[in-house]
Amino acid sequence: MRRIYLFILFSTFIIAQSFSQSNDGKIIHKDSTEVKSTDIIKESNTWSIGGGFSNFIMHGDLRSIGTSDDKNYWNFGGYVYVDKMFNPILGLELKATYNKMSGGAQYFSSIYKLLYVPDGVIRDDMKFEGRSYGAELNLIVSFSNLFKRDARKWNIAGYFGVGYHQYDSALFDKLPDGSYTKISDADFGYNPQRNSVNEASSIFLSAQLGVKRKISRRVDLEFRTGMYFNHEDHLDAAISDKQNWENFFITSLGVVLKLGKKKEHIIWAVEKPAGAEFKIIDTDGDGVMDQLDVEPNTPKAAMVYGNGQAVDADKDGLPDYKDKCPLEYGPISNEGCPLNVDTDGDGVMDVKDLCPNTPGPVENRGCPKQEVVPPVNITQQIGLLATSIYFDTNSDVIKLISYSTIDQIIMLMKKIPDVKFVIEGHTDDRNSDKYNLYLSQRRAESVRKYMIKQGIVNDRLSPKGYGESRPKFSNANAGGRQLNRRVEIKPIDAIGPVERIDE
Repeated sequence: MRRIYLFILFSTFIIAQSFSQSNDGKIIHKDSTEVKSTDIIKESNTWSIGGGFSNFIMHGDLRSIGTSDDKNYWNFGGYVYVDKMFNPILGLELKATYNKMSGGAQYFSSIYKLLYVPDGVIRDDMKFEGRSYGAELNLIVSFSNLFKRDARKWNIAGYFGVGYHQYDSALFDKLPDGSYTKISDADFGYNPQRNSVNEASSIFLSAQLGVKRKISRRVDLEFRTGMYFNHEDHLDAAISDKQNWENFFITSLGVVLKLGKKKEHIIWAVEKPAGAEFKIIDTDGDGVMDQLDVEPNTPKAAMVYGNGQAVDADKDGLPDYKDKCPLEYGPISNEGCPLNVDTDGDGVMDVKDLCPNTPGPVENRGCPKQEVVPPVNITQQIGLLATSIYFDTNSDVIKLISYSTIDQIIMLMKKIPDVKFVIEGHTDDRNSDKYNLYLSQRRAESVRKYMIKQGIVNDRLSPKGYGESRPKFSNANAGGRQLNRRVEIKPIDAIGPVERIDE
């Protein structure tokens, strides 16, 4: 028996060491994904305690179920244990048990011989009673984790171990009045094979199967059943020449409390190789995942752009969900609302005044009216019409409303076929100098291309972009910037040769 005990301990140590050290500390699955076992152990809890109720069933010279007196003897007890898992598959368990024991004679009692009892046979009215307490050391093998571990609620494990228990079972005969009397010849004090006056003891081996149901991070429910092999023939207080070992079965139901501060116990830990899983996380619920969200904590009701930034419709630097006037430009200090200031005193507030520093009538949006000088010749008319050519914001696409104006200019140009023109593009000072120069050149090119399609000879038109270098109005306010975004068409003879900028 000592050899069996040492063999179990030695096997447990070898298997645990091979699990943690094989493959340089890595677990290799059938999908060839490598996961460091030490990381799993460090990130999981490995200790647990458990306890519950058990039922003891004897199957020896006497038995607890299927007796000759047509009774079933249900023997309830209890247990507690401490488990330590070395890894997701292997562990050790130290378990303490207490069981009540009882049973009756078997059906074939008339031919079954007993030693140390009157008449030497099992009688139908014979029974045994007692109790036992002891401890066992079990090797734990998680069958569910032998191959691949997945997130689940069930775990099946085997328990293989050796134990020691002490017991005080005794045989009883039934009297004619229905009561029972102890058979003293079979008692511990008189039976020469019993090893003490009041009690006996023995070593046993066990093989158990347990099923755990995960209830929460801390609690599991466990059902376990097992077969035990007692290394003596007097657990049921009866000794015969039929057998030297006795069997008994214990079924239990209990609760497991998982210890530790980590998130999960190791038998439930799921392997997640690096890069094997990609989760889309959207903390603020705005439809833009956190990895791409420049503002991952915007309120749920806030409207955002494609990069997760909160919308600022009036471009005043205050997002709409904070802006009390989201459609009107206003300083942040005034919660995004415009200040009621009229700098030039013309009755038009600065926020709506295209010329806030120059008085002008309300119908002209605060800008002074300019006297229209009747055109002296065709080139002056072309120059005036060119001021009404508009483009989409930050684009070289001509607005639809401007095509009728350009068509008028084309009609006038056809009246003076010998005159060549330069088409100048201008911008405000927003964006960089280089970008503004490029944008103004593209806008001039767009007008030129349209005119050529409408019949103006190619070499009569030269596009020229000046960017922000020739403002006519102040760029300090929205009105001035709008007027600076313009196209001018001039006869080349009036300004000299024009150097064309290629695309």
